[in-house]
Amino acid sequence: MKSMFGLALLGLVTAVTPSFAQDNTKVLGNYVVTGTETDGSKYDGEGTLAVTMDKSGALELKWDGGKYVGIGQVEGNKLFVGSAAEGKVVIMVMDIKPDGSLEGKWWRRTDAGTKGTEVWKKK
Repeated sequence: MKSMFGLALLGLVTAVTPSFAQDNTKVLGNYVVTGTETDGSKYDGEGTLAVTMDKSGALELKWDGGKYVGIGQVEGNKLFVGSAAEGKVVIMVMDIKPDGSLEGKWWRRTDAGTKGTEVWKKK
C-alpha cells in the first residue's frame, strides 16, 4: 500500500512540476527594484534583482548581487517568494502585470509595520 501511495505521489509531482516550471518562465530575467521598508520609508535608491530557474523548477531570486536571496513560485498572475534579509524571514506576494513588471507587498518577521512594497521593472 505504501509503495502504491509513493508511486502515485511521484506521478503527481512529475505531472505538476513541468507546469510550475512553465509558469515560472514568465518572470525570468533582470529587474530594477524600487520600494518601501515595512515602516513605509522609501528605499535609498534602486536595486537590482536577477530571477533564474533552479534545477528543481523553482525560481531563485538574488537581490543586489546576491546580498539577499530567495525562492519563488508563480501561481496564475501571482508570484510568492520566501527569503531572508538581515537575519529575518521575509515573505512577498507580487502581482505580475501585463507589461512584465511586478508589484506587491512584503513582510519581514519581527519588523514593526506592514508597509513594505516593491516594484520590479524588467531591464
